[in-house]
Amino acid sequence: MSKRSCRSCPAASVLQWKPGSEEWRYHVVNPVELQDSAAILEESPICVIFANANRIRECALCRQSFIKLFRMPEVWWSDHCRNSNGYIGSEVTRDQSSVTGFNTWAYYEMKHLDKKMDYRWDKINMFIRWVASPRRTIAIFFDTHPPIEDSIRQVLLGPDLPWLNDPFWIYARLAGEIARLQGSAVWAIRDHVRGIETETIPAGRPQPNYRRLHDIARHAIHVSESLDVTSKTMEGIIAQHQDFLSQRFSTEKIDLDSSENIGRQLLSWRHMISSLRHRSASNKDRLQNEIQLSFNIAAQHDTAISVDIGRAAQADSSAMKTIAFFTMAFLPATFLSSVFSTSFFSYSVDSGAWNVSDKFWIYWAFAIPTTFVAFVAWFFWHRIFPIAQVN
Repeated sequence: MSKRSCRSCPAASVLQWKPGSEEWRYHVVNPVELQDSAAILEESPICVIFANANRIRECALCRQSFIKLFRMPEVWWSDHCRNSNGYIGSEVTRDQSSVTGFNTWAYYEMKHLDKKMDYRWDKINMFIRWVASPRRTIAIFFDTHPPIEDSIRQVLLGPDLPWLNDPFWIYARLAGEIARLQGSAVWAIRDHVRGIETETIPAGRPQPNYRRLHDIARHAIHVSESLDVTSKTMEGIIAQHQDFLSQRFSTEKIDLDSSENIGRQLLSWRHMISSLRHRSASNKDRLQNEIQLSFNIAAQHDTAISVDIGRAAQADSSAMKTIAFFTMAFLPATFLSSVFSTSFFSYSVDSGAWNVSDKFWIYWAFAIPTTFVAFVAWFFWHRIFPIAQVN
């Protein structure tokens, strides 16, 4: 056993499969001790490892153990790959002039939304080491949720032996699982959209839950994004598979029929992902249609209320016009009666004549300035205390 040890990184699960076996052989190994357990990896044509990349990435000892044993590129451990939403890469490994193997790596993300509007991100982050001689596949999966880990075990168990001569056989096997997970994410969004479409419109003023509609739209955008990236990733896998088959070193022991079938399966699942992309785009369009409908119904109801208010205001305006008319009709007579009732005018019954006081100018001397002061006070009052505008 190695004298090195790492107590901070969780142990890695190592699964082995041998032809004729119907189950995996299971081991638990500390990541830094994988180099000393290389014999375990060489005992069978397929080894599957489940490890924690987030912890290993921070541990130089364990990270170097993976890089040295599996010929992993340094860039794979960078933050830029860590923060990516999907990728595909490959490289040929050589020892002096001979080919020792073929490495590929890919990353997928799937977002699942449940009925209670809770969500989770499922990820498949894998690095595949294919050893040229003897033909052996080592598949490493990082930070995989237990349900997906169980599915991977089932999907990769018991492949056809000729398939093992092609390093892309794992991608053909996993493509169905990825399509299933993406389909589940798309249909979860569709169920929420369908629930909105079938809701009955309540009586009275509509009360759309725009916050919920916005959240569903946000999740739908994420699902479409992950589907777009998955489709591009699968196109990259197909292109790299074709490039691999064109290499001279790979045609010596490869079963071309099996490799062609692998290529056909990859094409088939790529088409399935493309179909899911259209379904996801339809979900977004339907959701936007419902958001617009909810807004229009609420606006229509508010418009009807505004019309009723306008009609009431029109009726009030008619009444005020009537009042103003009668006010204007009686105002001159009221003014004249007020003036002639003052002591500036007197009527003699005996002579039947009107007498006007020579002090009548006093009335105008006070009336005109007072009226002017009232108008000026009104003007400055509205300048200092303006009426608030209603938005």
